[in-house]
Amino acid sequence: MIKVVIVEDHEMVREGLKVLINQWPDMEIVGEFSTGNQWLDSIKTIESDIVLLDINMPNMDGLTAIKQALAIDAEIKTIVLTMHSDSNYFREAFIAGTKGYILKQLSAKDLEKAIREVYKGNTYFSNDFLNRVAANIKEVQNKSSETHSNTFSLSEQEQQLLKNICKGYTNKQLAESMFLSVKTIESQKSKLMRKSNSMNNASLIVWAIKNNIVSV
Repeated sequence: MIKVVIVEDHEMVREGLKVLINQWPDMEIVGEFSTGNQWLDSIKTIESDIVLLDINMPNMDGLTAIKQALAIDAEIKTIVLTMHSDSNYFREAFIAGTKGYILKQLSAKDLEKAIREVYKGNTYFSNDFLNRVAANIKEVQNKSSETHSNTFSLSEQEQQLLKNICKGYTNKQLAESMFLSVKTIESQKSKLMRKSNSMNNASLIVWAIKNNIVSV
């Protein structure tokens, strides 16, 4: 059974989430709170697998709550549920330590998938969010920072590959959309992963947004 906690200051939103989650027989709501403070006070007494929480809440915002929660229990898995599609919120959420970022105008299917993916240890982004990412791939010039001597650049083909990865394409779909072989896609994808020091598609997308390669 997947144990879910809801941290949301709007009662109607909480009730709607409960209705959705309760329809899945292998999930159960084990706690609900209207503020981050209330949730933090209960962390040691409520056993949960997934925590759904808003960013904007009274007294303590969701991102601060995530940071403090992880300081108490580093194994806590959170999913930010928000109206904010701005990339700054996205970056801050993942820096804070969340594992998922979904927009409130999500479908029930999107919510279910997010909970299951994060429960399995993966990172999850809502489809609406990924669509905005994919639509805003920027042309990248060589960049460097005072703290990193390495530079990176993306070719036109790498930008297209990144855009299609953001769309959630499989390797076969990537190959078909770019008129390349699956073997070539795998090679180029591995190169892109090495260049960005990413382990999977999710971390690649996070890297792209953190480095202003994409905007949402």
